[in-house]
Amino acid sequence: EYSISAAAIAIFSIGFAIIGTICVLLSFRKKRDYLLKPASMFYTFAGLCIIISVEVMRQSVKRMIDSEETVWIEYSYSWSFACACASFVLLFICGITLLLIALPRFPQNPWETCMDAEPEH
Repeated sequence: EYSISAAAIAIFSIGFAIIGTICVLLSFRKKRDYLLKPASMFYTFAGLCIIISVEVMRQSVKRMIDSEETVWIEYSYSWSFACACASFVLLFICGITLLLIALPRFPQNPWETCMDAEPEH
């Protein structure tokens, strides 16, 4: 059943989002900046799980409509479909942005390497 698979993938998405939030909170509270990179990846994975879940659910509905046992005149997606797509966009963009913020400072001088750069305080 596709619906059960979509629900399981959505549960994984919630788990990834919770773990990402825990990493961000620990990072801000104890000044552990190295936790921002895993947090960004957890948020990105949560977004990807949501869009995969939405696609599995969409395929389930399409298969149900195309079957011989059901007769549908017309159908439309509800507001929850739009919310799931918006949450995918938000989680994915925020995860990538957090990753870019967590990356080390790039050298100012083209001849300077990352190792020669002044440490940030």
